Amino acid sequence: MIVVFGASSDLGRRVAGSLLDAGKSVRLVAQNPWALDLRAERFKGGAEQAASATQGAQVVISCAHARHTQTLLDNLAPEVGRIVLTGSAWCNSMVPDPRADEVRAAEAVFLRSGRKGVMLHPTMIYGGSHENNLRRVFETIRRSPIVPLPGGGKHRVQPIHIDDMTASIFAASGRDWSGPAVIHVAGPRPFPWRAMVAECMDAIGTRRPTLHVPLAPAIAALKFANRIRLPIPIEPGILERFRESVNVSIETMQAELGVTPREFSVGIRQALAGWGSFQQSGQAAKGPVT
Repeated sequence: MIVVFGASSDLGRRVAGSLLDAGKSVRLVAQNPWALDLRAERFKGGAEQAASATQGAQVVISCAHARHTQTLLDNLAPEVGRIVLTGSAWCNSMVPDPRADEVRAAEAVFLRSGRKGVMLHPTMIYGGSHENNLRRVFETIRRSPIVPLPGGGKHRVQPIHIDDMTASIFAASGRDWSGPAVIHVAGPRPFPWRAMVAECMDAIGTRRPTLHVPLAPAIAALKFANRIRLPIPIEPGILERFRESVNVSIETMQAELGVTPREFSVGIRQALAGWGSFQQSGQAAKGPVT
């Protein structure tokens, strides 16, 4: 029996589908599980109910936020042999953020537990129905005559398609781990954020001129607006992360999980096909993409 927590999330639904398609016995745990896959057992609850939810389970997968790790580990049924947890590459960020702290704390708890299993730290996941990062990029491309590039879009990103993350979790659930492990999962290679934006433009057949937005004054302005309690469109920390580049080796991902991630140029078009609403671009604007 494999128990999946966070089963109502987009990632959880995909993981559950992969397991069920492979003929696995699956129990899905969610606050509202009744709309989930009818092929699986369904259990109403969360990490606090893990003692009951994991009865008879050999494997536990959590697609829920890493902040639930401590509670989940404290309540697992004794027969659980291995666990697969979802973290985030955000744990590598040097920008102060409580959400990144939660992931780092969860990793430390897991490693101290001695539990057999793995915590997977994905970079930015794209392609799912619940993700907003690239949807915001597409909305900007579609609605704005000029696309702003914070810091010139020089910082490097390495997004991973949701189906490659799903495949990584599926592979990890079938592996016999000797103890707690941590693996970073990512797209095939890092590339500049501005190149990602250009690829998004190409994917919908729309061209827009871009504008280099210097980071330092933009961050200072947002922090000032925060201090005087003005409404702001984004948090300063989001812009501060544009100073950080992602560079994740996928050698361990490939060697331990047997997953080779798809190229972004392929994945973004698959994502658009799934989203539907972005498939048709309007009239393309003329202008260079810098």
